[in-house]
Amino acid sequence: MDRFRVEVLAKTPNPQQVIYAAMHQDYTEAFVYDERDTFPSEEACGELIIKRLLAGDRGHFGPMEHPQIVFNCGYFPHSVMQQARTHRVGVSFDVQCLAANTEITFVDCNNQTNRKLRKTIGELYELWTNGELAIRDRLIKGRNGEQPGKYRRDCKQRIRNMRLRVLNEETGFFEAGHIKDVMCSGIQHIYRVTLEDGKTLDCTVNHRLFTSEGWRTMGDSVGLVTDNDGRVIRMTEQCYVMCNGVITYENALYKDKAWLKSQILNELSVQKTLKTHPVKIKNVEYLGEQMTYDLEVEGAWHNFVANSIVVHNSFRYTGNQFIDVLEGKKEVEDVFYLRPVGYYSDRQGKKYYYSPEKREADLQWCLEAAKRYKADFESGMSEEHARGKVPFDYRQHFVVSFNLRSLLHFLDLRYKKDAQLEIQKLCEMMFPHLEEWAPAIATWYKSTRLGKGRLAP
Repeated sequence: MDRFRVEVLAKTPNPQQVIYAAMHQDYTEAFVYDERDTFPSEEACGELIIKRLLAGDRGHFGPMEHPQIVFNCGYFPHSVMQQARTHRVGVSFDVQCLAANTEITFVDCNNQTNRKLRKTIGELYELWTNGELAIRDRLIKGRNGEQPGKYRRDCKQRIRNMRLRVLNEETGFFEAGHIKDVMCSGIQHIYRVTLEDGKTLDCTVNHRLFTSEGWRTMGDSVGLVTDNDGRVIRMTEQCYVMCNGVITYENALYKDKAWLKSQILNELSVQKTLKTHPVKIKNVEYLGEQMTYDLEVEGAWHNFVANSIVVHNSFRYTGNQFIDVLEGKKEVEDVFYLRPVGYYSDRQGKKYYYSPEKREADLQWCLEAAKRYKADFESGMSEEHARGKVPFDYRQHFVVSFNLRSLLHFLDLRYKKDAQLEIQKLCEMMFPHLEEWAPAIATWYKSTRLGKGRLAP
C-alpha cells in the first residue's frame, strides 16, 4: 500500500462560497451574482453551511453538488477501480485523452504519409461509431430493416486495416500498426502544448508523451503548476518530446543532396527510413473543457503519432507491464498488488494471518501468470483474452472527479470498516485533500458521519 498515490489535478476555488451562493439563491429574490463582492469569507460561508444546511440532520445537500474536485489515483489494485466505477452519479472516471482536432498520422505501404491519409481523432470516432455516409441512397429496405434513403455503412474494418504510424521504442524508428478501438472519453480539461518548432498538441494533463526520458504525463514532464481553475501558472521543468521523425538512410542521418549522391556513388544503401527526434516544449496553456477521445492500438507498440508528436494510446492497455516484469524492466510489485504480511479479517469478522510464506507463493504465482500471458500474447491471442488469466489485482492508474455531495456519498459507503481495505485506503488518502479544500464541511463530516455507516446523502 506504500505505493498508492492520490493527487489533486483540479478543484473549484472557494467551494464553500459557491455552496453559500447556491443556498442563498434558494431563498432570495435578488440575483446573487450581483452580491458576490459582499459574500461572507470562505471560512464564514463554511460556518453558515453547517448551521443552515447540515446541522440537526437537515440533509439539504443539493447546493453541495456545485463544487468539483478531480483526483489522480495511482498504483491501486484493479479491484478498487472496479468498485469505484459503480459510483456514477456526480462521479466521472477517465484516464488520458486528446482533443477532437488532433490529427492522427496514417501511412501507405511504403510507410509514407500524405494529407489524404491524415484524419482527426474526432473524425475517426464519428466514422467508427456511426459509419461513413454511403455514396448512393438506399433504394429498398436494408437487410436489417433500414429505411430507403441516405444511410451510413459500417467502416470499422476499413479503419482497422489502415496503417497507423507507430514508434518502435527500442530502435527509435517508425513502423506501421493498426487501430483496435476508438473511444470517446467525455468532456475534460484540455491544455495546448506548443513545441519550439511550432508543433502543437491539445491534450489532458495526464496524457502520456514519449519524452527523451521515456513515457511521462504531460503535466509531470514540464512540472506543470496550475491555479484552482486549471490556468497555467508556470512550468518548472524542461522537457523534450519525441516527434514524427527525420529521414535516415541505413541508420545514417540524411545530410544533403551531395551526401546522398556520395552514398549512391559508393554503392551504399539509400533505403529511406524515418527516425524520431526530440523537440523542446516551449509553452503550455489552458484551453478550457472540451470533448476528448483516445485510441487503442494493436501490436507490440502501444503508441501513435498525434499532430506529429509520439503519444501513448489508451490506458486500457495493461499487458505490456506484465512482459516488462519478465524482462526485468519492472519489479513484480510495481505491476501486481499483494497485501502486506499481517493479520486480517473478512467481512464476517473471521481473522486470518497472511504469512510471509503465503505471500512469497503468491508472488511466484503472479510471475507464472505473467509468463502465461506472454506466451498467449506472442502466439497471437488478443490482449483481452490473455489478460483474463492473470491475477485480478494488477495495479492501475485512473482519474476520478466528484462533486462535493457525491464525494461525501462515496466516503459514506467506502470509508467504513466493512469496506474493502484497499478502497478504505483510497478514501483515507482523499480525505486530507477534502479537509484542505472544504475545511468546515470536512470537520462536520468527520464528527457526524465518518465511519458510521450512515445512509449516504
